[in-house]
Amino acid sequence: MKKQSHAKWIGTAASVAALFVAVAGCGKNDQTPAPTPSPAPVVAPAGGGESIDKVVVPELTYSTVAGDVDKGKATFIAKGCNACHKVGEGKLVGPDLKGVTARREIKWIEKMILKPELMIKQDDAAKELFKTYMTPMANQNVDPVNELPFLLAYLKANEV
Repeated sequence: MKKQSHAKWIGTAASVAALFVAVAGCGKNDQTPAPTPSPAPVVAPAGGGESIDKVVVPELTYSTVAGDVDKGKATFIAKGCNACHKVGEGKLVGPDLKGVTARREIKWIEKMILKPELMIKQDDAAKELFKTYMTPMANQNVDPVNELPFLLAYLKANEV
């Protein structure tokens, strides 16, 4: 049997860990039926593959009204985000999200939530996060119209 390099072994271990987290933790505590998925928010560029620069997010407004924040927290839990992220309690599998809306542009956060697999391949900041946490963010198939505004409301309410 050929000896694997250390970097290849770490990459394999990170992939296995990410798969475990995606299968075991995602969607836990989901008390509501899954919404009907909206059309894919990505437009493929000419020539084939997807580009993060082509991710189309509807123009949305993010409210920090208590009801919207509560829906956002419920969505955060229902989508299983809390399996990898805490908000104000330190890092878990992924970074603590308290203050993320102050550290990152909203469009970046939207793309990271909607298409994390593209961000890890194409965005320098997402690549650095992957290097730090060694686990890719799982795509939770967040509906850009019916769920994303509430998730962002929850994150904005925990800005500082």
